[in-house]
Amino acid sequence: MTLDLQILADNREALLLAEVAALLHDWQKCIDKKVASDWEKNPRLSNKQKTWRSRTPSPSPGDFAEVLSAKVLTCGSIDLKTLCEEGRNPSTASKHASPLVQLLGKCHDHAHVDKELGINEQEDEACDRISTAFGFEPIEPDNLLDNLLSKVKPLLQTQSRPVDRENLLSAIQEVFSNAWGDTRRPINEVTLWDWGYATGCLYKPLIAGCLLKLPSQQTWRILRINFDVPGLYARAIKIADLLGYQRVIDEACERIKKLIEEDYPLGNEVYRDTTGIYFTFPDLDLPPNLAQLICRRVEEVEMELAPRIAVTVGDGTTAKEQLKSILSKARKEALEALAQPFDSQNLSTCWKQQWKTVGQGNWELCPVCRLRPKKEDEQVCQTCSERRVPRIQGWIKNLSTTIWLDEVANNTGRLALIIGHFGLDGWLSGDLVQTMLVKSAANNPGGCQPKNPSPARLRRIWETTRTFWQEVLPTEAEREIKQSLVGQCVEWPKLRLAITPRNGVPHSVITHHTYDLIINGVAVSVVWDGKHFLTCHNLEYLAKPEQLGQPLSACLVQGKAYDLEEPSGYGARNRRLGQITIQQVTQIDQSYLPAIPILAEPRVFMAPVPADRALKIVQAIKCKYEREMGKVRNRLPLYLGIVFAPRRTPLRALLDAGHSMTQYPFTTGIWTVGSLERRDCLPNGWPRRVSLTLSNCHGRSLRVEVPTVMGDGETKDLWYPYWQLKNGNRNDRQRRFTGADGATWVHVCDLVPGDQVHFMPSIFDFEFLDTTARRFEIHYNEHGQRPYRTRPCYLEDLDRLETLWGYMQHLSTTQRHQVIRTIEATREAWYGQDQSGTSLTDGVFRQFVADTLAGAEWPRHASWHQFSEEWRKYLVQAGVRGELADLLELHMEILKED
Repeated sequence: MTLDLQILADNREALLLAEVAALLHDWQKCIDKKVASDWEKNPRLSNKQKTWRSRTPSPSPGDFAEVLSAKVLTCGSIDLKTLCEEGRNPSTASKHASPLVQLLGKCHDHAHVDKELGINEQEDEACDRISTAFGFEPIEPDNLLDNLLSKVKPLLQTQSRPVDRENLLSAIQEVFSNAWGDTRRPINEVTLWDWGYATGCLYKPLIAGCLLKLPSQQTWRILRINFDVPGLYARAIKIADLLGYQRVIDEACERIKKLIEEDYPLGNEVYRDTTGIYFTFPDLDLPPNLAQLICRRVEEVEMELAPRIAVTVGDGTTAKEQLKSILSKARKEALEALAQPFDSQNLSTCWKQQWKTVGQGNWELCPVCRLRPKKEDEQVCQTCSERRVPRIQGWIKNLSTTIWLDEVANNTGRLALIIGHFGLDGWLSGDLVQTMLVKSAANNPGGCQPKNPSPARLRRIWETTRTFWQEVLPTEAEREIKQSLVGQCVEWPKLRLAITPRNGVPHSVITHHTYDLIINGVAVSVVWDGKHFLTCHNLEYLAKPEQLGQPLSACLVQGKAYDLEEPSGYGARNRRLGQITIQQVTQIDQSYLPAIPILAEPRVFMAPVPADRALKIVQAIKCKYEREMGKVRNRLPLYLGIVFAPRRTPLRALLDAGHSMTQYPFTTGIWTVGSLERRDCLPNGWPRRVSLTLSNCHGRSLRVEVPTVMGDGETKDLWYPYWQLKNGNRNDRQRRFTGADGATWVHVCDLVPGDQVHFMPSIFDFEFLDTTARRFEIHYNEHGQRPYRTRPCYLEDLDRLETLWGYMQHLSTTQRHQVIRTIEATREAWYGQDQSGTSLTDGVFRQFVADTLAGAEWPRHASWHQFSEEWRKYLVQAGVRGELADLLELHMEILKED
């Protein structure tokens, strides 16, 4: 079916105003913290009375209503104020004379299925915090009405046409993202922006369908435009290539977004990750003319992106049922489509044409895009070269950042790629949303009410996980890096050098490109900005004895000529360009963060960091995860991996290894509760934290801690920290309910020793790419196991392992090597490769490990017998399992610690 898109273009103004109405229809809830705190438990007061009764003199909400009254939709002859007020109540909206009100009421009803409290709505205490999707309460709203009037109102008052949608939505989001959708726990996790945006996402396709006179508009579909993002990133030779691809993907998504949301308003973006971008869409098949327009918009940005465009139909008999799972289904279809090779519709004749018109000379396939021709003596084709330039230009303008792996590498010349990803499948499908309660009833499982997987809640999960990763480097990692590195060295990372040449540069030198300056036989990475060569190298590493042996500034002699070379790629010989003569060397007094965020999507995070800071950053991310997601850690696992590598390791090998780590298959196992400790109890005896000891059938034991209060530190959390019980007496548990899957879920405070529970542990893994081929050893079977006996390990075990290494550090470096190598040599001599794991259960080998550790030359102040019996046991276990060998490799061979 071909759509008459001109109808949508002609009615663009009305469609965008209708969207604004949907976003603002609950604007009266934009109240301040003080108002919510003053609410009382009084069901006789109406919501409106509760909202405004406690306010001191302040701006009047009537000012905003007047502005809404002045905005009229031409397609329905109705003003925004009337549309908002009449469309807020689905029961009355369905009887309204205006079809626009009827449709808004319908969308409100489908989007706002978060208030499952029913007749108990008025009986809940208001709170002064907004929660994340998983019960963490970091936001305390304030000055919301003032912000609404100062930021949103002026944009609505403007008479410009069309509507300044970008700035208006940005202003609404800024205010509404810090406003409650509801102030009562536990439905305070959805913000006013989440609710308004979810309603707008449903409203716009319905209005568009009416204008297009589609036969039936009772349900919605998902329009998905997918790109092979990991495949594009894998082409990168330099970070600038990767960031260039990242830029064109973002730009293509934004152009598609403008096409679908503004030029021909058909729907709104509801999700975006490394698979592509997803929009709500009317109930119709993909129109060919729309698909052509999307392809054209993408090709204007980058021909290589080759989008896969399709429409997903939801499962279920009703619109609400379809909305619960349609996003998960769309993403699953996208992954299946992206796993298939390109077909003829993804190819373009332009590639063949480029090879026919290359002209004279020797031409090769570009090593980055692998599509276009490049001259034999150049690094990449012109298109890929131009894609790098904006990233380098941006770096030159902001020298507090870096895009160079040579600057990220530490003073031993090694770097680390940190990989993180969440197990989100069960959450985006909506299944695990129903393991959290909207109403808890003690000793009454039938009185408990699970949360609905509404569009607003699914979006909130997306926002929560995406924000988690976006905050990692600017907060946790930055603090770790800057506290420990800035100021340690005069030149790094505090300073860079600007090298000014005398009498120009060789004619083949191009602005905003990287080169190697050969100083005393050592290649120093530099960037030509048109006037200076800026160093993009770890200057502390260059000053090491095995490199220059002194600061770079001391090696650069004024008036002396140095060779300038162009790198030709990993393992290839550099191309000599000529010489430059030094006129001046200047220190650039600008500190920078030696980390490069590559991906910060809801599911996946990647960032190169200095190798010696990687473990600290992983620990910081782990702490952030336990603080913000600890209540659902049993069913929202986190994978953290580190790929260590020498600084000149090809970027493709690093990314390939990182991509393999993102393929870890999270699985749920059965674990037995060994002990349960209530910690930091309130006066009423309720614990603020519960510490569990869990063990599985393989003899592994973990300790996990679960927060059990809300953000004020006083309110009992009766809604989030539930665990699925496999066995035990279910009727004696005070707080329990039966989930949508028929399983029994018990509050963590009501677990008892001996309970068997379903637990999805978080994972930690690492690998050192001493050779690029080592990346092929990173693969997992369906149980999440690698060929290594000890890897991956549980993230919850990381603290224990680091404590064990602290004990081992009491031994001298020689003793550590000798003890651990003796254990591993004996294992190999007795059991060979030990694929069956015989050494792990052999009592004789365990005794040998214990005797070897006890017989080591421990210092007098930290002798073997001074350690507690518990930690001696842990050390022996670690030796038997091979964990001590892993710790030796990690700390002494990879990180080169003393």
